[in-house]
Amino acid sequence: MQAGDLIFAHSKGIIGKAIRFGELLRGGSKGSKWNHVAILDRPTDNGDWYIIQAEAKGVTNDKLLSSIAPGGHYEVVPLPLTVQHKDVLEFARGQVGAKYGIITILSCVLDILLPDAICLRRAHTWICSGLVAGALLFAGYQPALKWAEQDLYTMTPKEVYNQVTS
Repeated sequence: MQAGDLIFAHSKGIIGKAIRFGELLRGGSKGSKWNHVAILDRPTDNGDWYIIQAEAKGVTNDKLLSSIAPGGHYEVVPLPLTVQHKDVLEFARGQVGAKYGIITILSCVLDILLPDAICLRRAHTWICSGLVAGALLFAGYQPALKWAEQDLYTMTPKEVYNQVTS
């Protein structure tokens, strides 16, 4: 593990279940076990890691990896070889303090129900997978160029996972 690597999480709560269900509706089961994605930021003195993530409070860097998947599990996925860790971290650290994209989440729900009919977003907000997709795009990850053509702000954890592990 190193700073900049990606963390995909599967938690047991109702919100996690709802996200995974939405991912199933949006396109099959591969990767739908994930409902959250974050970025390793820096190690702690006791062997844990701080993570950068978009959560209800906004983009934060003060939570521990050990707390990312209450009652569930997580997987650390190394960055693709063509991506520089320092670039992912530069982008993600620069977003700390940005607000959470609750309207983006609602837009994702509407997109599942009414594909391509409505797109809502508030500027300068992030959902977890959009933040990671943005960091990968900033770092020059070539497949992320296609995400930017679609809507990288509404990427799901499943879509990011499938791309970086394929």
